[in-house]
Amino acid sequence: MFKILMIQTLNNLSDERMEYLINDRLSFMRFLGLGLSDHVPDAKTV
Repeated sequence: MFKILMIQTLNNLSDERMEYLINDRLSFMRFLGLGLSDHVPDAKTV
């Protein structure tokens, strides 16, 4: 969760945009330590 908030703050992203980008970009998933089949937190969790 800390890494998600760090990416969000540095890129000035909304919660909804952050959720979309984690699902869209493999580099974000790799940085967060998520696999393709892992659950990504939704915008309300972020």
